[in-house]
Amino acid sequence: MMNRFGDIDVSFKRLPPVYGYRSEKLVSIEKALQPIEPQIDELPYYIKIAKQHRHFPSEHGLTKDQSAAVYIYTMEWGETTLYRVLNKALRSENRQALKIWFPYLKLFDTALDKLPTVKEVLWRGVPLDVGKNYTKNQLMTWWSINSCSSSANVIKSFLGSDKNSTLFLIEGINGKKISGYTEYENEDEIILRMGTRFRVKCDTLEQSNGSHIVHLVEIDDENNDEPLSSAMNEMHVTPKPSTMNEMHVTPQSSAKTQMHVTSKPSNQGASGQPTRVSPIYTNTKWKQHGITIAGGNGLGNQLNQLHHPFGIYVDDDHQTIYITNRWIHRVVEWKYGAKNGQIVVAMDNNGDLYVSDYMKNEVRRWKQGETEGTIVAGGNGEGNHLNQLHDPTHIFVDEDHSIYVSDFGNQRVMKWMKGAKEGIVIAGGNGNGNSLTQLSSPYGVTVDHSGNVYVADHFNNRIMRWCKGSKEGSIVVGGNGQGEQSNQFNHPTGISFDVEGSLYVADYHNRRIQKFEIDDEINN
Repeated sequence: MMNRFGDIDVSFKRLPPVYGYRSEKLVSIEKALQPIEPQIDELPYYIKIAKQHRHFPSEHGLTKDQSAAVYIYTMEWGETTLYRVLNKALRSENRQALKIWFPYLKLFDTALDKLPTVKEVLWRGVPLDVGKNYTKNQLMTWWSINSCSSSANVIKSFLGSDKNSTLFLIEGINGKKISGYTEYENEDEIILRMGTRFRVKCDTLEQSNGSHIVHLVEIDDENNDEPLSSAMNEMHVTPKPSTMNEMHVTPQSSAKTQMHVTSKPSNQGASGQPTRVSPIYTNTKWKQHGITIAGGNGLGNQLNQLHHPFGIYVDDDHQTIYITNRWIHRVVEWKYGAKNGQIVVAMDNNGDLYVSDYMKNEVRRWKQGETEGTIVAGGNGEGNHLNQLHDPTHIFVDEDHSIYVSDFGNQRVMKWMKGAKEGIVIAGGNGNGNSLTQLSSPYGVTVDHSGNVYVADHFNNRIMRWCKGSKEGSIVVGGNGQGEQSNQFNHPTGISFDVEGSLYVADYHNRRIQKFEIDDEINN
C-alpha cells in the first residue's frame, strides 16, 4: 500500500527548482485549493474534515488555515489523496502545470516556517528493491515534499515483512517537525521540503533478510555539496562525579555516537595550586548572563570556531574544556583563556563502556573483554512504560552506577538504579511543553553530588534543575526566549560543571560555549 513515507521518486531526474509560489499572497485553505478541485473528487469535503480536526490554537503560531494545510497533506483517502496528486505534479517536467498549486504551496510552506527545525536521523522506506540504484557519493534531489519519521519502527510497520524492501536512513539537518499537526500523531512525522538535496553516504547495505539500507546525508546550503560529517560518529563529552576513569560511548541513534569521558575529581588545578571547591546546593543560584569562553565566531571549521557544539566536558585538572562538534566529526580541546582550540580525541581505555542505542531503545554496558555487553536500561522495545525508552540520547552514570537517561521521545529523564528492571521518572514525563513540570526534547543531563538533576531543555531554550524528589523543575539559566544574548540560548544541548560549580552550556545554533558562574552575591 502506498503511503507518504514511501512516496519516493528513484528516477534521478534533473528538474528546474520551484520557487514562484513564494510571491503568492496568503489566502484561506478553501481558496488555495479551489484550482485543484477538478483533479480531486470531493475535495471540499476533505477540506472540511481537515478544518474540523486541525491542531488549533497552535503553540507555534500557525493560523487556522496553515494548520489545516498541514493536516490535509497527511490525510489518506485513495488514489487522489492530496499528497499523491501534489507530489506527482512536483516531479513532473511540466513546471507550468504547477502554478495551480502555488496558493496551497504558499500556505503549506509558511506553516513549515513556523514549526521546529530538527537535525536528527530520519527514516523512509519503500517495499521495493531499489538499493542498487544508489552508489557512494552520488548526488540527488527529491523534488517532492518528503514525509519522514524519526522512528524506524513506524517505517518498518508500513514495510511489514517484505524481503525486497529498501529502508532510507537520512541524516536530516533541516527537517520540519509536523507531528501534532497530522492525522496520525503517533507517526513522529518530519518533513523534508521539496527540492532537498542529498549525497549518498556509502554503498547500499544489504541485510541478511534480503532488504537494503540506503544511507543519505542532507546537503545544506551552508555546506554546498561537501559531504557532511556523519552523524554516525557524533561524539558528546559529558562528566560524571566518580572516582573512576570511565569512557562512555553512546550512539544517539542507530547511527550516532556520544562519547562520555569522566575523570577523577581533583582539588588542584593545572598549576598544582589548590582550586576553590564550591559545593552546589539545592538553592544555589547562578549569574543569569553567561560568558562566551569558546566559539562565538560564526559557523566554520577554523580553530577559533565551533560547528554546532553538542556536548562538553570540563577537565579541571588541566584547565581544559573538551567540546564535540556535530557534523564535522571532531573533538576540540580548548584551554581556559585561549582564543583557539586544537583537535583531539579524548579516550580512556581502562574503564567501562556505556552505549545508548537509539534504534533498540536500550543502554548497554561493556566491561573490558566482554563481547555482548549487558542491558542496563530499556531493552523492552519503544514505548513509554517505566521499563521502556523512546529514542534515548544523552546518559549520565553516577558513583553508584545508577544510569540517568534523557528519554528524548518521551520528554523525560529516567533513572535506572544498578540492577533495576525498570526506571524512575525524575524529570518531565508530562508531555511536550514549557511548564515547570514539562520538557521539550531533553538532551544533556548531569547530576550534582546532592542528587539534583540538570537537563538541557532543548526547544524551551533553558537549563532546568529537578531537585531530588521534586515533582517540578526550576529554571537555572535561560528561559528568556530564543536568541544570542548572554542570557539566552538557541537550542542548548550539552551541559557540564567545573570544580568551582560554574555551569557550562553547549549553545548549539549560536555555535558557542557559555559559562555561568555561581552568583556569590545572591548565595551569601
